Amino acid sequence: MSVRHSIVMICYNQKEYIRTALDSVLCERVKPYEIIIGDDASTDGTRWIIEEYRNKYPEIIKVILNEKNIGITANFNNVAPKATGEMVHFLSGDDWFKPGLLENMNRKIQELNLDPNTSRFVLLPHCVEHYPDGSEVMITNDSKQLDKYSPVGSVLRQILHTRQVGYSRALFDMWPLFPEDSEQIGPYADLLQHVLFAQHIDLQIIMDCAGAVYRARVGIATRTGLHELENSFHRALVRIISSYNYGDLVLNSVDLKYLTYHECAYRLRISYSIVSLNKVLKLAINLAKTDISEVRFIARDLYVAHRRLAEAFIREWAPWMIPLKRSCNWLWPRGRGNTKRGKRFCGQYTRN
Repeated sequence: MSVRHSIVMICYNQKEYIRTALDSVLCERVKPYEIIIGDDASTDGTRWIIEEYRNKYPEIIKVILNEKNIGITANFNNVAPKATGEMVHFLSGDDWFKPGLLENMNRKIQELNLDPNTSRFVLLPHCVEHYPDGSEVMITNDSKQLDKYSPVGSVLRQILHTRQVGYSRALFDMWPLFPEDSEQIGPYADLLQHVLFAQHIDLQIIMDCAGAVYRARVGIATRTGLHELENSFHRALVRIISSYNYGDLVLNSVDLKYLTYHECAYRLRISYSIVSLNKVLKLAINLAKTDISEVRFIARDLYVAHRRLAEAFIREWAPWMIPLKRSCNWLWPRGRGNTKRGKRFCGQYTRN
């Protein structure tokens, strides 16, 4: 079966990696219908490499050269809508695809008799994280967890791993542009976009093969301080709540409770107060009463927000996680939870 694949690529000063990214797609037996590259005014020679590949593959590669640097999100908004293929994939200039990805996708589409032009589906190959020492970690999607939650709920709980590949044409037509104030949200502006996009997914198809490779510790997140990353994540959660309030996002009751709790827990992490502690724990207990399986996600968030609060919650709601604490002490960071006020506060909560 012949499927037209569009690859959308944005890059900026990535001359060390751009060849690997392009070769991973162009050296395959199944070649893409088009590769649309948006270079954001690179100054390190990345443009010369792009021009070299365009001259070699003029029928495939389309290049958009920005005269001045406009930023990641604006560059994305400029390039993404120009994709015309039946399947659309995003590939950063410093990442690459594992061999046979497009061929495996064609096979899966034919096997399930899918029509990318009419069905809103996403193909989910395994994601791979590649580290500077050459080691790789495979990140797989759990079908049981994805079946349990809506696509939006899976994105919020960080259990839907796509690396932004495998979108059908009908689904990609619903792709939202980044908001104009994305730069103010920061590195996690894409979380808002992913959530808004996920509400349009009708079918999630897990594939038993490796897909996109993410080059860890070389991107913008690595160059951004932890405090700013935390604040950016919280700003994204606030905007997601606003999108729901304005009717731009549809949430079921469980996902809404989780989002409300998650935002409050992260606010506690970046701005500690006893009032926030009280609200977070009440929201956490309310969410756990709605669905006991949520305790794993609640405990994970509380680990990083407040150590003693997490311990109090787990003692009452998930004692089976206590051995995990003993074997993974890094999940229990030392910090503000050791205060006497925090101990007294957490001690007054029980499961009743």
